[in-house]
Amino acid sequence: MHRLLIPVLALVLSACDQEAMFEKFVPKEEAALAKQVIFQLTARDFASVEAQLDPSLRSPDLRSKLDEMAKQVPSGEPMSIRTVGAHTNTTNSITRFDLTFEYQYKDTWLVANAVLERRDGKVVVQGIHFTPRTRSLEAENAFTLAGKSALHYAVLALAVAIPLLVVYALIVCVRTKVPKRKWLWLLFVAVGLVQFQFNWTTGAWGIQPLSFALLGAGFFKAGPVAPYIFTLAFPLGALVFLKKRRSYAQRVDA
Repeated sequence: MHRLLIPVLALVLSACDQEAMFEKFVPKEEAALAKQVIFQLTARDFASVEAQLDPSLRSPDLRSKLDEMAKQVPSGEPMSIRTVGAHTNTTNSITRFDLTFEYQYKDTWLVANAVLERRDGKVVVQGIHFTPRTRSLEAENAFTLAGKSALHYAVLALAVAIPLLVVYALIVCVRTKVPKRKWLWLLFVAVGLVQFQFNWTTGAWGIQPLSFALLGAGFFKAGPVAPYIFTLAFPLGALVFLKKRRSYAQRVDA
């Protein structure tokens, strides 16, 4: 199993600095404003928070709701603040920013989500949500084999085996004398069809029938602390060619 893990771990270790790439997509002005509003809420400066909320949210019980949220914040100053989510969407001249931050305290963590909207040149807060956590998101979503199921091991084995099969079939295809249009065979062999996606952290999975994957397998993360999502695809092209190449070889010999 250790040998099996080497290719996957090598891919993880050799991946580009995803944190730096992620930071390029974080809207700096809006992120600073979101942090300011969150700080005001944790400091119980409710008047300042209310002033920046969308008018539709200013209900009679708003102050009590803000007070309940403030009670979820751990005592003391945060040791670090990390941006872990940033999504921007523009529709009909209204830009919506969905920003998530992770606050680290001495013995616990707090995930804070703030939704902002920019319209007519003004930014208003559409919502704030706190989620206390006992571990950091990075620790929760780390790649580990501890406590994993048989399905996890099967996915990991296929994530290594399928690309090896596809690469082998590609090499054989290059060396085989195909009568015509070898490039079509190479393209067919290089991709897997029908994607199976597997969340390494939660074990949740799904199937995308109308999709393909280069070399038949891979993995990705939606963000620097997001869970690993493994993708597997059926190597139909590789299997068909490896079976078909015998007939090509026989033609050459004849």
